[in-house]
Amino acid sequence: MEEIVYSAFAEIYDQVMRDVDYGSWARHILRLAQKFDIPSRKILELACGTGGHALQLSRMGCDVIGVDRSATMLRIAGEKRNDADIQLDLHQGEMDSFSSLGLERDFDLAICLYDSLNYILEEEKIERCFREVYAHLRGGGGFIFDVTTEYNLLQNFSGYTFAENFENASYIWENDYDIINKICSSKVTVFYLSNGHFEKQVEVHRQRVYPTSLLLDLLKQAGFELCGYYHDLSEKPVKRECERIHFVCRKAKHPS
Repeated sequence: MEEIVYSAFAEIYDQVMRDVDYGSWARHILRLAQKFDIPSRKILELACGTGGHALQLSRMGCDVIGVDRSATMLRIAGEKRNDADIQLDLHQGEMDSFSSLGLERDFDLAICLYDSLNYILEEEKIERCFREVYAHLRGGGGFIFDVTTEYNLLQNFSGYTFAENFENASYIWENDYDIINKICSSKVTVFYLSNGHFEKQVEVHRQRVYPTSLLLDLLKQAGFELCGYYHDLSEKPVKRECERIHFVCRKAKHPS
């Protein structure tokens, strides 16, 4: 089955994720940055999606530039930005090769949130992503990202099917976790109203779980200094029953 990332599903993404508290998430990110004296005036967000985090951070006084691979996601983010009359630059690009966009290389902070890094299925591309981020940070700049855990996928997704009906759309979200290859495949069937009748589109989204030890090694190879990694949306050490791990790392002020 062809893999299509966030096309039709993007149209109903905000309805599906309506309970996400983006404001609390944005405040958490800024607290983590402040904890390690990482500036946060100019922020690069990878996989910005429909702009949930970026818009909140912009409202908090940050200058945010968002990058995402999905044109549909970016269109919706742009509409929300215009409606809110907020400054937010948006660019279409990949997490592991966004240097082709020609962005400035003086960001205070780069972020990649809500399991987005797990959508990179190859270790080599994770490494490239880290190196790309490092190259776009000023000295002393930080990188904050999260990853989903195997515990989360086994407890909340593997073998589960979710479905909802909205006024103009419906979806069926079927999940299967390959514990050997550490990949969760989500088949999302979307029915959406178009020209007076419903059309069907099927997307397959895949996420890979990476060991913390591997991510730490790749960060070090890219040149980052680890500040810490934390349990869910907290500043506590990671526990076994952890659904999401937040990593905080930094580029040296005077990199060699």
